[in-house]
Amino acid sequence: MMNFDGKVVVITGGARGIGEACAWAFLEHGADVLLADINIERAQDTAQKMREKYPERRVGVFQINTKFQAECFAMADHALRELGRVDILVNSAGITSQKPSLEVSEEDWNNLIGINLSGVFFCAQAAARAMIEAQHGGVIISLSSIAAEAALPKRASYNAAKAAINQLTKTLAVEWASLGIRVNAVAPTWVSTDILAGSIQKGLVSLDKLTGAIPLGRVAEVEDIANAILFLASDAASMITGQTLYVDGGFIAGAPNHAIR
Repeated sequence: MMNFDGKVVVITGGARGIGEACAWAFLEHGADVLLADINIERAQDTAQKMREKYPERRVGVFQINTKFQAECFAMADHALRELGRVDILVNSAGITSQKPSLEVSEEDWNNLIGINLSGVFFCAQAAARAMIEAQHGGVIISLSSIAAEAALPKRASYNAAKAAINQLTKTLAVEWASLGIRVNAVAPTWVSTDILAGSIQKGLVSLDKLTGAIPLGRVAEVEDIANAILFLASDAASMITGQTLYVDGGFIAGAPNHAIR
């Protein structure tokens, strides 16, 4: 059920972090991938490494800023033109922000909401149109977060965007089910990425405090999230749609106990 031979997977934010881990996982299981990222140089470097390891696979790149609807539609058109189809979309592109709510500017708010929420919708819309045109259905998986439920301080726009993704996932799942398109989300806890490492180095977060809040006692690895996405994209999850899967080591379940401690 984890066989993706002949499938084409479009991954936003595919040049690094969770998006890159997803690309490697899908390639390992037979898929062709399109790495869509705002950093085209990094995407090209990542794609070259993937082509060297999987010369039998097709690995494309596309530069995109997901907050612009036209660029999302152009991404889908590029996938159809260069790879022939779109079977799976992974909405992994996103940015973070940590600023007191009283200091968030209009530009701050619009930029994060534009990329983290509007971009998710625009890319889903573009991918769904490509799937409908091909009449083969498909799967859309977006990155949510524990921030959709846990009110993380100084992250008003981020929390709001991730909570909205959960509701957007339900709406699109119900609306597009008759078209053969499944829509789900994955909500990670803190993940061991360059962004987290930078935040720890700057003293913005404490690794000990983070792991202390997670019942399983560790932050997630990018592979943990990629494996969950791989499952939701597979035939093993053919009856799952409209759901947000929390890959959080028990954080949401254990949050009240942590607050008491």
